[in-house]
Order: sequence, then structure tokens, then C-alpha cells
Amino acid sequence: MEYQDILVDIHDHVATVTLNRPQKLNAYTSLMGDELTHAYTTLGKDPQVRVILMTGAGRGFCSGADVGAVFQKQINEQDKSAAPSTPQVVHPRSGLHYALYNCPKPTIAVINGAAVGIGLTLTLVQDIRLMAEEASMGAIFARMGLMPELGSTFMLPRLVGLAKALELTYTARVVKAKEALDIGLVNQVVPGEGLMTAAKDMAAQIAALPPLALTVSKRALLQGMENDFDAAVQTETFGLDYLFKTKDHKEAVAAFLEKRAPQFQGR
Repeated sequence: MEYQDILVDIHDHVATVTLNRPQKLNAYTSLMGDELTHAYTTLGKDPQVRVILMTGAGRGFCSGADVGAVFQKQINEQDKSAAPSTPQVVHPRSGLHYALYNCPKPTIAVINGAAVGIGLTLTLVQDIRLMAEEASMGAIFARMGLMPELGSTFMLPRLVGLAKALELTYTARVVKAKEALDIGLVNQVVPGEGLMTAAKDMAAQIAALPPLALTVSKRALLQGMENDFDAAVQTETFGLDYLFKTKDHKEAVAAFLEKRAPQFQGR
């Protein structure tokens, strides 16, 4: 599939997905959402990819939804409809939120500039968030008469706590990098000129490890957020039973005993 609103590059087992509308600070469109869904679904199945980075082209990460292309378009379509629409609850367990949250590969958001609205929530469903010192983040949904989406009502309280999540949502204020780090919204803050280098260094460190072990660990940790202790132990038991039989585990043991660098194959 050829992409229009994003770019995808794969090098040394690391895929970099770039939001590519720099003229509008990478404002989100429905096309971008469809392309991201396809990219993360495809990359998640690619055996050559072990880590996925997401960043923005130019000086922004994502300035939120494109107001004209998304919100005004929806309003125009509603106004054209003669019959009043009946509210429906749609929960298909598919789409962008699930493509990101269920991606089996480690994912890192590389926040190089403003990440507000859906730009914020795109980062919340990543595993790790690295942020430039000059960047900013904000749950600004209320400014548009809306609420947080893309699974952020699940992720945000788990990252920063319920009280802080409510404060950020109620005030719709934008926070700078230092505060984002202090409240646990991001893992690390880096000077802007060194942000991508830091992200690639972390990605390389992750990519050098056995990919199956990381995939199983990721799923177990995500389930652990929702399960009780007994369920977590059961998940670990099943996971270890599977991993003990992998070639990567045997290679790790052999490399340790032979005092050499391991060569993992994801099998």
C-alpha cells in the first residue's frame, strides 16, 4: 500500500512511522488514521521488524485533528441528512486504537513537537514515550466540545493517576516537557537535536533482544494492568512454558556459556 499522509522506513529491524503533513503540523485526518491502522497491522506481522517508532515530520508531532477536514466535514454531513440519526454505540474491536494497542512489537512515540488532542492520544497507546525538551502535550478535547478518545480514557489515568487525568481533561491545558516527565506522561525528555538519536539508540537496544520474549512480555504486562495476581502468575506460567522451548532461548544460553554475542532469529 502506498501512503499519502504517513511515511514508513525500515532499517536494522527498526520501523520508523512518520506523520507526514508538516504544513499543518501533522494534523490528523481520516486518511492518516486508515494508513496508520494498515501500517501498524502490517508491521506487527513483519518478522523483519522488531521495534516501531512513531514521530512527526517537521516541527510538530501532531496538532490534533484537522478541524476543517475532520470536524467541519462531519458537521456538514450531519446537516445534509434529512432524517435525525439514532445514536449508536459502536465497539467493533478494530480500527486505529486496536491496531496500536494490540501491536505485538515494542512501540515508541518520539514526540518532537506539539502533541495535542488526538496527537496526545496517539502517544498514549505506545509502549514508551520520548519527548523533546521543546515539545508540549495537551488533552484539549473540551475546547472542541468533545471528550478524550482512542482509548485514552483507559490509558491516561493509568499513566498519571485519576486525579491528574481529570485535571488535564477538565482544564484542557497544554503541558511542557518537564511537567510531562514529572507526572509520568512520558518516560524521558531529551534535547530536541538529540531526540531521534536517543530513540534509535533505545530501539537498537530493544531490537538486539529476543523478539518473542519481548512480545510475550508485552502482552503479559498489558494483561497485568487489568488482571489480579493469580491471573498474572498464570499468564507468566504459560508464557515461560512457551519461551523455554524457543530457539532464541537456547541461543541465549549457548551464547552466555560460550562468551559470545547472541544471534536471535525470533524463533
